[in-house]
Order: sequence, then structure tokens, then C-alpha cells
Amino acid sequence: MAISLTTTVTTTPPLTVSQFYTPAGATPGNVGLCLSGGGTRAACAAMGQLRGLSYLQANGASLLSQVKALSTVSGGSWLGVPYMYMPASGSDDTTYLGTYNANQGALTVGELGSLPPGNAGNPFTSDTFSLVAIAGTAWLLYIATNKVNPADPLPANMLWQTVMGLNILSPYGLYAPRENFEPNDLFSATSESLNAILTANPALKTTTAHTFAAGSGFAQRPFHICNMGMMVSVKGLDLPPLAPVQATGYGSGVVGSPSFGPAQALDANGLPVGGGLVDSFALPSSFVSLSGDTATVQQVRPWALTDIMGTSSAAFADEIWTTIGYWQKNPPAFKAWLEKESLALLKWIDHMLSADAQRLARDILDHAASPLSASAQAHPAVAEASSFPVDLIPQYPSWPVGGTETKSGSNPNHYADGGSLDNSGLCSLLSYSDIDSAIVCINSMVPLSAASCGIPSPAGSPMGWVVGSQVLVDDTIPPLFGYQPYDDKVGYQPYPDTQPNTVPQQNRAFARNQIFAASDFAPFLRALWAAAGSKNPASGPAVLSQSLQVKANSWFGVPARRAPMTIVWVYLNYATDWAAQFDGNAAVQQLVTSELANSRFPNYSTFDTQLTATQINLMAHLTSWCVVTAEQETQVFSSLFKSPA
Repeated sequence: MAISLTTTVTTTPPLTVSQFYTPAGATPGNVGLCLSGGGTRAACAAMGQLRGLSYLQANGASLLSQVKALSTVSGGSWLGVPYMYMPASGSDDTTYLGTYNANQGALTVGELGSLPPGNAGNPFTSDTFSLVAIAGTAWLLYIATNKVNPADPLPANMLWQTVMGLNILSPYGLYAPRENFEPNDLFSATSESLNAILTANPALKTTTAHTFAAGSGFAQRPFHICNMGMMVSVKGLDLPPLAPVQATGYGSGVVGSPSFGPAQALDANGLPVGGGLVDSFALPSSFVSLSGDTATVQQVRPWALTDIMGTSSAAFADEIWTTIGYWQKNPPAFKAWLEKESLALLKWIDHMLSADAQRLARDILDHAASPLSASAQAHPAVAEASSFPVDLIPQYPSWPVGGTETKSGSNPNHYADGGSLDNSGLCSLLSYSDIDSAIVCINSMVPLSAASCGIPSPAGSPMGWVVGSQVLVDDTIPPLFGYQPYDDKVGYQPYPDTQPNTVPQQNRAFARNQIFAASDFAPFLRALWAAAGSKNPASGPAVLSQSLQVKANSWFGVPARRAPMTIVWVYLNYATDWAAQFDGNAAVQQLVTSELANSRFPNYSTFDTQLTATQINLMAHLTSWCVVTAEQETQVFSSLFKSPA
């Protein structure tokens, strides 16, 4: 049943972090930090990067504790959301992130093969965290809980978010489910911001609430931006980009004014999207009225951490449905999988589900043990799979802050993975004009490498490619400079100013991402390749400091900057100098060699969601070493954390 609530409305642009959040400690240099998407690989690489920044010191404190804003996408949100909102009863920073080991050459196989309880990597080692197993547990959750609560079923469009909440947030007490397993909690940055919400809305006082981690064992937390997208339509565009949605501890929504020329981006109700933020608890609501900067809304439940972390990584929901669809068409394969994984599934059931749901889920698995009938579709477990819903895309009723007087309609908006729009998190970070420099961790599945093509030379040039531009980087980076992702036949092609429908379909989603001058892309490629050692594989950390002029971008609400800002790029890459530490440690050296040969270490596939403790530890040690080593060589990070003279 919907209830009437009120929410503060913040219109934009421009935004500043300081208008919302002032931490007790200093944030010299106004440094932002971005953790890219990339599933488990990105989460575990980011764990090492935060570990390294926690180890490094300046101004009498760790660099991590002086970061002003943290922007996370998809897998980066798997690490970042629990880090930001960790309760006092959860893991302290040392446990969650681990500690930097300055003598990694002495690591043992045993140390690499285990993770302490409460460490961020633990959920990803579970037998039920492969994409196939996540599909199986999603199927069990949906069937069992909806049999327990047929009058109030778990919506299919909440299934992905709920499974992620159970796996990643629940171990830290950051997921409070209703009887049907939808989340029933809210989040806000501080006790002060939370009290303001509860004072205006007494009906929410009994709702579990999460705020930024604080107190002994926790570094000072930055302002947090969790990134996702909203599906929109734009007249004249066959496949318009997603509208960028931010979720912060103070407000959520589309801060820019997405448009293509005179054509505005429209939501599911035909309304122009964008214009600002509402209190985050109120994003999934229906608009009633507006008085000044206070809106009255109708809402069934608040937006929760489960919603934002799950939606930020929702690209995986498509893979879940693909797996279920395969099982529906191949009943014997489905039955065989259930039998093979029954012990792991039973463990998951006992750990994750309520007593009534456990009983029903166990009954479903018992059915799986019965023989397939002459008509395989008649098998009880297979019949359950056949009833599995098609539409797993996150959906929430929501309304635009800016624009017309009529602000909402009956159609919910469809939301998507933040990485499907900007996998770096940088565009949203730069919508805050008081961020003066940024560390951007690109935790890609694409190793930095020499390429056969590059940026095409100007007409009449004797060379085919701009000198030094024949370098392959992750697809998320070229669009930031106005270039399409790499193509092995034509290299890096610029996005056209007109005729956007001529761009290859797979590149259109990034067409509105440019925030830097195109002329700075070739220097970026040359310098990053040089920083990593100009070799395949790289010898040292792929860490580059670059001074860049920021261009205005109305799609993301990014204002133009008068002065250039420093961007420190941290690119996930194998480094032979790191591996050389193990030259006298044959057992660990063999582990590293095996990972390189068999598993694409450290650039694991985004779809390899389940990793071993050894893989996670090796990756976190590598990425923390890259951060610390780059700092020791050039002070590339500490130089950012200085107040202007």
C-alpha cells in the first residue's frame, strides 16, 4: 500500500559535493576516485587499489581517508556500496580491504589460498556465485518465495537486485528483507541527513536505515555516487544512450538535461528526463505536488542499497535470463545441473532463505531427483522453470525533477547497468564542480597492448595512423575523448557530429560521453603505453597522470572547467616487475605462471563472477603493488592531495 511522503528536491546544474556533505576531516586537493565496472574482477582489483591508497600517507593521514568523492559502477559498486555503508557490527577496513604487504615475495601458497571472514572477496568465492549458479538460485528464490507469499509476490524486476543483496550485502547486515524478500530499508549519508528525512516523514521511523561507515576501524568516508542508467527515447535516434542516473547518500536522479540537439530524452511516460535529484529514499515514487523545494509523493517502499547496487550491475540480469531460457528448452540439462549442484544449492537455501521458503525450495530440489517423464516438460522442476518470468529488467516508478507540471504517469521507468553508459564513473563524478582532480581505476578485461590500428592520420599524411596511437585500451575510454571504441579494421574513429544512426550499433550507447578534447586522446595512448613500459606484457604499473581540459556535457550535467584538471589513470594490467618479486619463491611463481597461461590473469572475463581465493588475493596484491609502486616512483597520488597555495 502506497503512503504519502515528502522529499527535498535539488535542481541542477551545477552541483557541488560541498552543498551536500562536509566530512569532519580535511579533503585537501578535492580528489575524486572512480572504480569502474567489470563484475568480480573489478570489485577485487578495486579492493587492492583501495588497500594501496589506505597504505599511502600524506598530511598525517591515509590518502584513502582524504578522498572527497567516490564514484562506482557495476562491479565497482559491489565493493564500494558495502565499503561506504558498513555498519559498526560489520567488517572494519583492515578486514574488508586487507592490508598492503610490502614483502609480497614472501607470500605462501597457503596465505594466497584463504580470505579472512568479512573480507570483501568472500562472496565471490561461493559455489553459488557463478552466473549459472546465480541463475539457479534466482530461480529457486522466485519460485519458493512467491509460493510462500502468493498475494504479495517478489516482482520479477526485483529478482537480480535481491539475489545480489543476499549475496553481497546480507553478510554485513546491509539488507533488510520484507516477507517477500524485497528490501525494506533506506540509506542516507549521515545521522543528520537521516534525521531530516525522518522528521519530515515519521512513517519511515520504523524502517531500517544505513548511513556512511564511521567510528573506530573506519577511514573517513567520501561522498558516494553509485551509477546506473535509465532507458529513454529521443526523436531521431534509433538507439539513444541511456540517461545517467546517480544514487547518492543525499539525493538520486538524472542531474543533466539529456538531449540531442532540440530533441529531449523522454522517459516511459513521454516526459523530459533530468533536472535534479530527490532524496534517495524517494526515487521510486509517484509525484503528487510541489511546494518550493519540497515535493509530496506516493511510495510503496523506500529505495534501498539492494536497489542501487543491483541496478548498477544489472547487465548480468540478461545472462541470468539466457541461462533460464536454455534450461526451459533443454529439460535434461536443467535436471542434470540441479542434481550436480544440489549440495551447494541446499547450503545456499539454508543460509539465505526464511524457514517457509527453505521448505518449499527443498521440495523443489527433491522433485529434481525424480526421473524425467516421457514428456520432459512434465517434470515438476522443469515445469517450475517454464513459469519463470521473462522480464528481469529493474523497473521503478519515478519522475523527472525538471520540466513540466505533470511529472509522472502510470508507466514505470526501466533501469540499466551503469557500465552500459559510462563504465568509468568519471562523467558523473565531474558533474560536481568542486572535484579538482580524479583517480580513475579502469579495471578492464582488455589488457593494455600494441594494436595493428590506431587513430587515423589526417588526410594527406604519409602515415596511416597517428604516431604512437596504435595501442588497445578498454572500450570505456575512447568515448571520453569523442572516439568510438577500437575496431580492428578502422582503429579509433571519431563520433560524427551529425547522422548518429550511422555509428555501429554497439558503439551508440557511448556517443554522448565526451568530456575531453579529441586532440588529447593520442597523447593519452602514447603516455599510458610508455608508463607501463611499452612492452607486451607490461613491465610496470599502467598509471598515468594527465592534465586535461574538461568540456561541458549536458547529458551528464558536467560543466566546462576554466582550468585543466589532473586525471590519474590506473589501468588494470599484468606487470612483470611485480611477478619478479616471486623469482625466489617457486611455489607462488608457479601459481602466477599458471594463472597467466590458463585464466587471463588479471584481466579475467567480466562473466567469470566466481573466482578462487587465490585468484582474488593475487589480483588484490598486484593492484595494491601498482598503486604503491607508482607513488614511490613519481608521487603521482600524494601530489593530488595538496591544498592550493
